[in-house]
Amino acid sequence: MSASSASLTLLLPGLLTDAAIAPELARQLEGLPGARTLLSWLGAATPREEVFVPFEAGCTAREYWWLRRAGHVPAEGGKPGSALAPLLAGNQQDDAPVWLAELAHIQVGRHGPVLADTATLAASEQESAELLAAARPILDEHGIVVADVQPGRWQLRLPVGMGLHTGTPDAVAGAALDFWWPRTEASRPWRKLLNEIQMSWHEHPVNLARERRGQAPVNALWLHGGALPWAPSWPGGRPASIGGPEAWLHALAVRSGLSWLDTGAMESGQAVPAPARSSGPAADPATLAGAVLELPHLAEPERADDWRAWLDALPRLEQEWLAALGQALASGRLPSLTLVLPGRERLVTLHIEPRPRLLRWLPQTRHDWKRWWLPRES
Repeated sequence: MSASSASLTLLLPGLLTDAAIAPELARQLEGLPGARTLLSWLGAATPREEVFVPFEAGCTAREYWWLRRAGHVPAEGGKPGSALAPLLAGNQQDDAPVWLAELAHIQVGRHGPVLADTATLAASEQESAELLAAARPILDEHGIVVADVQPGRWQLRLPVGMGLHTGTPDAVAGAALDFWWPRTEASRPWRKLLNEIQMSWHEHPVNLARERRGQAPVNALWLHGGALPWAPSWPGGRPASIGGPEAWLHALAVRSGLSWLDTGAMESGQAVPAPARSSGPAADPATLAGAVLELPHLAEPERADDWRAWLDALPRLEQEWLAALGQALASGRLPSLTLVLPGRERLVTLHIEPRPRLLRWLPQTRHDWKRWWLPRES
């Protein structure tokens, strides 16, 4: 069941965690003055939970939620996450599959090779250009056309049979690559190409300089995508506006003709005009009715297992956004609120409506939010 078109939808990635420290976080969260509004919402509604399998979707739960909400339907046999690449690549001039290759670092972990978070690699424009120059003869030899999208990201036009989407970089980061990238016949052409590129980069001046500066070398390309360019259709109802912290969300807004609110730091090279930026709701939060917004305050601390930063981010989230929205909801100026909490292997949705005036002075039924918030024991 979709939320009312007048409902404000808030995505809060990072609020759900599967970390072993979750019970202690719940205890501290309950005693945190800067989380009062959030706690009132968590206990006010019955959650709707979905099991989420990142490998089957080929993306994170938050990426999946946005792509599904915008109306993308993957091709037969394709994964939903393949649709992210056309948004990241910008406007496309033809109707060909969009493949992206991200500069990456693969390290050896306890369970084999692991893809590091590509966002932390921070390859400069010059580094990206020099590594592309070294790789271009190999790409040409394999019949691959390459274009530089932005530092650290290239678009490839691949021969038939070479493309293989297993997962977006965010979905794969930190996980064992042997699970995401099995040694199958389908993956062999790209593995062969990547091995040749890795050899050309092994002692490349860019990587030698990075190692001297204490930075991880660029030793891989992560391939993802394969979907055709697509237009958002918003089958659950067209939002009044959308907002979030990333450039591909801005691309969704542009392609939909929707107004945009930047709620966090955009990707480098993909800036949005300053008037579109905001650190909190409008002067009248009721104007956000019908909007779909992603608030990134908790995402990075949860991803990095930085729980002090996670707890510190909650009062900022309350001060910048939630307190004003809670007041607008309680007064009836905001018709309703839908919270979407994407976790690593689940999606939780809460729909919250203001209490009728005649019931506001009576005790409100509260749910034990910890029963669904805490990770399931395996």
